[in-house]
Amino acid sequence: MRGVRGRLALTALASVLMAAGPAAAQLGNTGDVESTTADLERAAGDTGGAEGDPWEGFNRKIFAMNLFVDDNLFVPAAKAYRFVTPKPARKGLSNFLANAASPKTLVNDILQGKPKRAAETTGRFIINSTIGFLGLTDGAATLGIPGHTEDFGQTLAVWGVGSGPYVYLPFFGPSSVRDGFGSAVDIAFDPLIYIDTNPASLARYSRAGATALALREPLIEPLDDIRSKSLDYYASMRSFYMQARKREIADGVTNYEDLPDIGEYEEFDEIE
Repeated sequence: MRGVRGRLALTALASVLMAAGPAAAQLGNTGDVESTTADLERAAGDTGGAEGDPWEGFNRKIFAMNLFVDDNLFVPAAKAYRFVTPKPARKGLSNFLANAASPKTLVNDILQGKPKRAAETTGRFIINSTIGFLGLTDGAATLGIPGHTEDFGQTLAVWGVGSGPYVYLPFFGPSSVRDGFGSAVDIAFDPLIYIDTNPASLARYSRAGATALALREPLIEPLDDIRSKSLDYYASMRSFYMQARKREIADGVTNYEDLPDIGEYEEFDEIE
């Protein structure tokens, strides 16, 4: 059991190692939008509501710690990854990781009672794992089968569980009591954590590092822009996270038309 707990902890930590946390991933799915100074200023000035953040003092301390790690570890690593890896290879890695996450999405599609979306997830996984060269290309999208993501936090929301207070976790980033528990369940669904072999350990570490780089690299410029223009960077990221989660839970589609535009970054759609 001790070995399993250790692998659970490793997977939980490493699979989300990007200092901006899930909110950064949410921002990364906004799609292509026209970049304007007014849009960026509006994004930076949106401090959101603090009524759902009763632990703000603690959260701000963790946020500052995560930013330090981001500035000194993940941003340099992401820039190095961009420098040495051609854009087609970066896109292929993002596609591969998204395809590998399909089983988690499928489980949550089923738990949420969405047979049509479950069928789409299954179809995408089969197509991309075969003619998509193990997921390196998104052949399913070419055939008109759109991708989506689901997690157990969204499932709990569909079941009527309230979000609870907002919480900013070390390394995990922005979350809520409900979504934090949901993340733990999603991690427990990962079969790799129960395999105690050297190849499995190598796969866990490799996947963790690849996920961190694939998620953080396309967000270098947009997060820098928001940070430089924000009246309160912590509050702006909290607002983005809360709004993004509400929209995902409401319709299961990562559509962010009512969020502040943050600029046109051509690789945003690659990390969904």
